[in-house]
Amino acid sequence: MSSHQLTINPAQLEFVIRPGATLTQAYTVTNNGDTPLILSTQVLPFLPSGSDGAVTYDNIPQNFSYHFSLSNSDLQLGQSFILAPGQHRQLVLKLTLDSNTSLSDSYFTFFLVQQNNYSSDPYQSRAAASLRLGSHLLFSASADENPPQKLTVKNFTVSPRFKDIFFPRLTFNAEIFNSTTFFAKSVGTLTLTKNNAVIRQLDLFPQNVLSQSSRNLLCISKNPKLAEEPVACTLNPPFWPGAYTATLTLDPSLSSPTLSITFYVFPYSALALLFFFFSLFILLLRHRKHVT
Repeated sequence: MSSHQLTINPAQLEFVIRPGATLTQAYTVTNNGDTPLILSTQVLPFLPSGSDGAVTYDNIPQNFSYHFSLSNSDLQLGQSFILAPGQHRQLVLKLTLDSNTSLSDSYFTFFLVQQNNYSSDPYQSRAAASLRLGSHLLFSASADENPPQKLTVKNFTVSPRFKDIFFPRLTFNAEIFNSTTFFAKSVGTLTLTKNNAVIRQLDLFPQNVLSQSSRNLLCISKNPKLAEEPVACTLNPPFWPGAYTATLTLDPSLSSPTLSITFYVFPYSALALLFFFFSLFILLLRHRKHVT
């Protein structure tokens, strides 16, 4: 089952919910392939794994304050159903939260699990049974629906620290860490200044930094073809020689201090080219004197 054959919409949802509340969310599931699919549903908790946005489902304890079910009259959570080629189906997921739920985040994925692919090959059928497609659910249980958020920046660096006016491009790296029990978005800017004048500015990509985890620094692409996709925070040459300051600033509401680093640009390539032509001139001059 490829992600092109089966789709689920929306692919991710974020909720701030009061303990004791109930909510429902409708999903549209579509079979874009030319064969019928036997599917079932499940909800699994996850936690962030690493700083690249990966998640893990291994050995995650179940949060029994969250109660999931399907509100479809003809379908229960975990029950199998058939999705014909080209068919759309709406699944309504219901969540009931206990009134004594702790005020913190919990993360789940609503999965569609393929039971088989109608193949006569038993090996293909067994392989397909392990395939699943999911939609992430990020919940913040908060009494006032305004959970506190705080992000901090770690290991802010620029490479290279001493660079040529032309080569190579500048790459900025950092980890954005969330020390709270509620997720937050990495909203902010990366500003390049020289002699207190702003040279260039990049907007940070507003990725979710989950509770007690970190994310690698990413910026919003300025390329219209990428439609504001997340990209590495880089700046391309040329640069004038001198000392520059790169300042990483998160949204003030996140209560994170501004961090700055200094790097230096030198005319290495220009000096090397000048030295080459000077040496060539000296050699030609000596050769001419030798001939005469």
